[in-house]
Amino acid sequence: MVTDGSWLVGLGFRTPCGRLVRHSYVIDGAADAEHARKAAFERADHPHERAARADLRLEDGCVEIRRVLRDPMGNRRLSVPSTYTAHHLDA
Repeated sequence: MVTDGSWLVGLGFRTPCGRLVRHSYVIDGAADAEHARKAAFERADHPHERAARADLRLEDGCVEIRRVLRDPMGNRRLSVPSTYTAHHLDA
């Protein structure tokens, strides 16, 4: 379920053959983009999630965060993306 404090966090992972795969997580209730990023990292680090992507490592600079916005009519849209580079990735 998506609430007013929702964020969409996309994390990029590189496969052994060089293909970039993005896993996206909807994070509810995060106060800001940094909290949403940390929550997505916690979720991505869960053993079930790691197994689902064969323990692929996060690709340098492939973190995209968007706020889920709702207009007065109830329509949802995504904000402009915020991106983080490798030095921001320490959870």
